[in-house]
Amino acid sequence: MIRANKASRAFQKRTIRPLYAWHSATPYAAFLDATAVSTAVLYPGQVACKTTGEQMDYARGGTDVPFGLFNNFINGDMDDLGGGTEIGVWVGGVDAVFEVLAGPTSVETPLDPTVTWTSFNATRGGAPIYANSVGRLTTTGSGVSTNYEVARLIEAVSNTKIVVQLTLDRLPHA
Repeated sequence: MIRANKASRAFQKRTIRPLYAWHSATPYAAFLDATAVSTAVLYPGQVACKTTGEQMDYARGGTDVPFGLFNNFINGDMDDLGGGTEIGVWVGGVDAVFEVLAGPTSVETPLDPTVTWTSFNATRGGAPIYANSVGRLTTTGSGVSTNYEVARLIEAVSNTKIVVQLTLDRLPHA
């Protein structure tokens, strides 16, 4: 259930939507690592990584291994948790396909706002997508983990709506 903490957010859409998920992706029940996340505002579609046990933090690029994509609004004006730590993280293999939407502003989004997503539509095999230093989906560039691929771009419908295929790479690239 989406809980808006402001009346102006009453009709906000979830920023991740499973397209091919019924047998390809699973909403993994986990817990937010409240110590690691602290007051960071996270949006559905940002990259999650495992810390201890079933606790999740947002991927900070570098050597953080992607576990999946958050399915909850965490902290901020759209907090789904209401003080709890129970979260859902979408996991799956290469059959899992998601639509990821930009948030209401360039600060409140699971997508790197500096990327012109539509410029990658012609990339054969789909452009690789990584987690940047704040867990947002991005392509190669500064502050980006080129070690672990999160997904491949299937289509950038616009710069605020992309379709991705999960890869959740577990092996570092050179």
